[in-house]
Amino acid sequence: MAQRIRGANVLDLYAGTGALGLEALSRGADLAVFVDNGDAAIELVKKNVELCGFSERSAIIRRDLTRGLSFLQELSPVGGFDLIFLDPPYRLGLNALFLISLVELQLLASDGLVVAEEGAEVELAEVYPGLSLADRRRYGDTGIWFYQHNSEDGA
Repeated sequence: MAQRIRGANVLDLYAGTGALGLEALSRGADLAVFVDNGDAAIELVKKNVELCGFSERSAIIRRDLTRGLSFLQELSPVGGFDLIFLDPPYRLGLNALFLISLVELQLLASDGLVVAEEGAEVELAEVYPGLSLADRRRYGDTGIWFYQHNSEDGA
């Protein structure tokens, strides 16, 4: 994973505190885009970005992601994001919708990785259009899924 981060363009959806994107920046990512809808979350991400000295390499967006991801197309780096963190509220079926949208909107780089977090008891598919499960891990009641582009469908 470390080799994926240096020089990467990172998208942190449902950023919360911004911890995942900030960690990527601290490990050498070039850019992190943080998106959340909560006022408290956005203020916390702004504060954390400033405290860490990453303002120049960050963009923070307040947006209701349930309205879609198409707004990210104009913010996406050429070729897409190398690493996308996806941590929507658990058990609402949002991960599947977002995983499909990320590929359809060409937001994920061809060699990019999506890290999706969900309740450990939830079963996310091994394959979504354009994506295949590369790894899955469980930590208590949290599940982490790692998806990469399918090579067979050319996505």
